[in-house]
Amino acid sequence: MSEDTLLQNVYDSLLGLNEAKTIEATKECIASGVEPEKVMKGLADAMIKIGDEFNARKLFLPHVVIAAGIMDKANKLVLEVLDVTEGAGAGKIVIGTIEGDIHELGKSIVAAMLKTAGFEVIDLGKDVQVKKYLETAVAEDADIIACSSLMSSTMPYLKDVVDLRNDMGHQDRFKVMVGGGPVNQTYADQVGADAYAEDAMEAVKVAQKLVSA
Repeated sequence: MSEDTLLQNVYDSLLGLNEAKTIEATKECIASGVEPEKVMKGLADAMIKIGDEFNARKLFLPHVVIAAGIMDKANKLVLEVLDVTEGAGAGKIVIGTIEGDIHELGKSIVAAMLKTAGFEVIDLGKDVQVKKYLETAVAEDADIIACSSLMSSTMPYLKDVVDLRNDMGHQDRFKVMVGGGPVNQTYADQVGADAYAEDAMEAVKVAQKLVSA
């Protein structure tokens, strides 16, 4: 069976909300030597499609919840191969989509991946005010603040999170990780973020590096 076929089976099985087939397809990918990142991308792509179907009212919230649970189980199998498991630098992360932005599916996928990898995740949801990140990080004694922006108009708030952290004197206490469609490494550097992650898989690796630094 070709790699493309194996990955398509993963995608189709999750899209069909079939847990048994998704797990089986994931195991077949692993056994066939498909790159773990490709498997996780297939799972994430299926989850994004499910989110689109939900937004179009073709699927409902219970379907999304079921899909997220299946994805979590499949991701655990993949993460075992990558040795990105609990204890490998797990810490506590406050995550949310930045103020003015109501997109959260991508952020939720990242949060699910981080949980799978053993991190304790406090998900603030969408349209999160800048001060809320810091208030929660202080209250929860977090290690990382992860901010997502999917709209160019909300990207400046990422800098506000970094600036508020610094103004509070917490630059050595909390690391700020940013991501989202319009965000890139150059912008992350410009706003003074400690790290940037392009996708959910990279977010796990970057978070582990931040807490072990």
